[in-house]
Amino acid sequence: MRLFAPGELIITFDDSITNDMDDDNNNEALEELLTRNMKGQVTGISFPERLIMISNHQIYADWIYVWFLAYLGKAHGALKIMLKHSLSQVPIYGMGMKFFEFIFLKRKLEHDKDNIVNNLEIAKKRGRPLWLVLFPEGTVISDNTRQKSKEFAAKLHMDDYKFTLLPRTTGLMLCKETLGDSVEWLYDLTVGYPGIEPGQNPEDVMTMKRIFCEGNGPHEIHIHMRRYRLADLPTDTESFTHWLLDRWTEKDKRLVYFNEHGKFPEESDFDNERIYNGRTVKIPIQLQNTLRECYGYWLYLLIYIPIIYAILHLTRFAYTTIVQSL
Repeated sequence: MRLFAPGELIITFDDSITNDMDDDNNNEALEELLTRNMKGQVTGISFPERLIMISNHQIYADWIYVWFLAYLGKAHGALKIMLKHSLSQVPIYGMGMKFFEFIFLKRKLEHDKDNIVNNLEIAKKRGRPLWLVLFPEGTVISDNTRQKSKEFAAKLHMDDYKFTLLPRTTGLMLCKETLGDSVEWLYDLTVGYPGIEPGQNPEDVMTMKRIFCEGNGPHEIHIHMRRYRLADLPTDTESFTHWLLDRWTEKDKRLVYFNEHGKFPEESDFDNERIYNGRTVKIPIQLQNTLRECYGYWLYLLIYIPIIYAILHLTRFAYTTIVQSL
């Protein structure tokens, strides 16, 4: 990632991240969750083994930055993201997402419900580490989705947002109910990218091609992080919908401030030398052992080579047989 999309995460931790720890000093409690190298740079963040994570969704590359966040928590192998089905067809990245058992949705609950429940029930029975990541807006902002968000807002007798779309409750509530008490925490991210003007569609400004092929992506990815205990969240649909809308109202206000000031209101200021300040840390986007870790992923993919070869061979044989019989 450092080669194709150099940048750094600027993460601000809400007090809720450490409010269950014994240390009365929140900043000292936060340090207990961070791993640093000899230079003082953050190289790891401690998270629960199993969690649900939600985030606003501005660009298709959002999930890659969430993946790096999971990497910092040594949970990148436990990542399971819910994305729209068309992304499974993206060259190379689509194959990688299938490899990690991402959940691809067709956007209609009658088609997706069984897929979601079956996938999560299997994950629940395994009892392994799990990061389930959802984008409740369902998709990125475009002219079409902005219009749909405005229509949805009108039905709810509220104003549409400026930098986010109105979230949908159904998928998140289904995941929450399916996983039950096997997951304790829900982490809530607000992600901001510099350089996006009001009225612009972020995906038009920061496409996957621009970020990873042209090396012209965001050099700073700002993340505000807070968490909630799932057992404390509303259980009925109406109350849960209000709760989620309240969270997105907060996000949109935070992003309005971000657009005006280049940082979140909770974010601490940095100077050029400082790598952390209060509840905010700056983390370069880079793997700790690039060659070894990349080699490991390619090693996993080697098992698919004979399978692909066999499929191609059978296809060629079938084609030849059909042609000869004509």
